[in-house]
Amino acid sequence: MLRSDAVKNDSLYEYYCKVEDDYEKKWEKKDFYSFISNQDNIFILSHPKPLGYLKARVARDEIEIISIIIDKKFRKVGIGKSLLNKLLDIALKKKINNIFLEVSVENQIAISLYKKFNFIKVGKRKNYYFQNGRYIDADIMRLTLF
Repeated sequence: MLRSDAVKNDSLYEYYCKVEDDYEKKWEKKDFYSFISNQDNIFILSHPKPLGYLKARVARDEIEIISIIIDKKFRKVGIGKSLLNKLLDIALKKKINNIFLEVSVENQIAISLYKKFNFIKVGKRKNYYFQNGRYIDADIMRLTLF
């Protein structure tokens, strides 16, 4: 688990819940702390202001990004880029070969960011997301590091 050194564990859940987003349902406190206490999981909180976070898990030589959430009032200012750069630092130290993620085909801002990091589309999940009363496909993307 990774977190900002300036944030104590008991404050993490509070900061996590304050990031405003219309798509991800926040986890219950016990589930959140269970996630961050697992050595195979990664939680990165943006700093100096907690306006976004990244959740991921390590499995052998791969990382799966579970979610990257940026407060809806602070998107497109480099927070997602910063979170991904921190994840890449972790991946390189752990000698991770690949990073995977799923992204809504409608989330062009995120897809553009991932392409700037050299993620490539490697598959599609039909009807993966259910938002606003309808199903939306997801692209599966991969970044190969080694």
